[in-house]
Amino acid sequence: MYTRTFIHSIRKGFWYLPAFYSVFSLILAYASVRFDIYLDKQGAQSYLPRFMVTDRETTQIILSALATSILTMTAITFSSIMVLLSTYLSQYSPRTLNNFISDMVTRRVLGIFVGSFLYFVLVMLWMNMADQKVFMLVPIMSVSISALCLGFFVYFIHHVGTWIQVSNLIQDITDNCLAILKSRKEGHAQLTSSSTSPWSDWESEEYKLNAHQLVVSNRSGFIQFIDIDSIVKHAHKDDLLIRMERNIGDYVDKGTPLFSYWSLGDRVYKVEDYRKQFRIGGQRTTEQDIEFGIQKLTEIALRAISPGINDPQTAINCIQRLGKVLSRLAEESIEEPYIFDQDKNLRVVLRSHTFSHVLYKTFYQIRFYARQDVSVLASIIEALTLIAEKSESKLQDTIWNFAKAVGEGIDRTSLIELDHQYLNGKMEELAKNTGHTKENFRL
Repeated sequence: MYTRTFIHSIRKGFWYLPAFYSVFSLILAYASVRFDIYLDKQGAQSYLPRFMVTDRETTQIILSALATSILTMTAITFSSIMVLLSTYLSQYSPRTLNNFISDMVTRRVLGIFVGSFLYFVLVMLWMNMADQKVFMLVPIMSVSISALCLGFFVYFIHHVGTWIQVSNLIQDITDNCLAILKSRKEGHAQLTSSSTSPWSDWESEEYKLNAHQLVVSNRSGFIQFIDIDSIVKHAHKDDLLIRMERNIGDYVDKGTPLFSYWSLGDRVYKVEDYRKQFRIGGQRTTEQDIEFGIQKLTEIALRAISPGINDPQTAINCIQRLGKVLSRLAEESIEEPYIFDQDKNLRVVLRSHTFSHVLYKTFYQIRFYARQDVSVLASIIEALTLIAEKSESKLQDTIWNFAKAVGEGIDRTSLIELDHQYLNGKMEELAKNTGHTKENFRL
């Protein structure tokens, strides 16, 4: 488990690609100098055009100028990153910093600049390995690398200008949430899940009362990843029944129960094989934690409707994307906690949240702080309508009841008659999609 967490932290770290490019530049610099020495000994300069051959002094001047230029571009890149991070902290949410830091383009551009600078410096140092008067490969490689850096610098400026737009950040978070749902569906394609208990009521009570073993966490942090497929395979092999005591995104301390298990046979098994399927880290990630992505969108919306920023259109944009994510979540039937193996035997009981819980956690803060804003309240009802259109009939009562709760919390003293008419029109549309047209509920 520690090894898996360490490898994941390296791969997601900001320094991973810059370190890789630095090592690559070291190897490339040494190879360039050695190959140039070999070409000089073979007398290759007599077979090459004159413009491809450069004397030692000119080569050193070129390398020195390029190293200075690349260092300047690297400093500008760092400054741009710091400005963007400052904007994310003050305007959006501290939780959104990782969206830009973990962006592959940002890390790759910075890695290329750092690697190029090291290449130029190392080549200047290693040019003294031989007393050759002219160089052929080193000037060509240096100019080519500088042209590559210039192209990436222009692209990075465009990239920063794109990322600083809040609409693109919202879209990136939304795509991340939808990717989690897609990977969850594809990852569990070989498994069978159900929303109903496989036992009768008395069997369920007997199952809960039977002796079981608790497996606790041996470190503190947030649960970032649970490999359900591997757990089911191990449980099938060992003939165990697993009940999750914690969910993705939960914070656990050392000694906190992770899961319970019932031994259904006499086979020998190792509890550590199951504990290794949990990755626990110092912060939440959106690798499997869709609620963390929803929280990011919610926080951006809350910042947007705060008096200091007062940007309701951004909040509406976030609410529309929240409606899209929750509509897909409703389609995925999140209330299916019972997972079976390929032999249709129950192996894992998840600690899943109900859809009503997710719906409340998504909108309850926005509903409270936007109780006087008609546009934001209307967008919440529109999002609920979108969710209702794609949800199963058993969830539509939940959606309608939450919409009524939103209506009950509206500050009616700050609304005029036209505001009430507008919101009631939205509620009537939601009532049609949830089958509550006969219920006389007016805002």
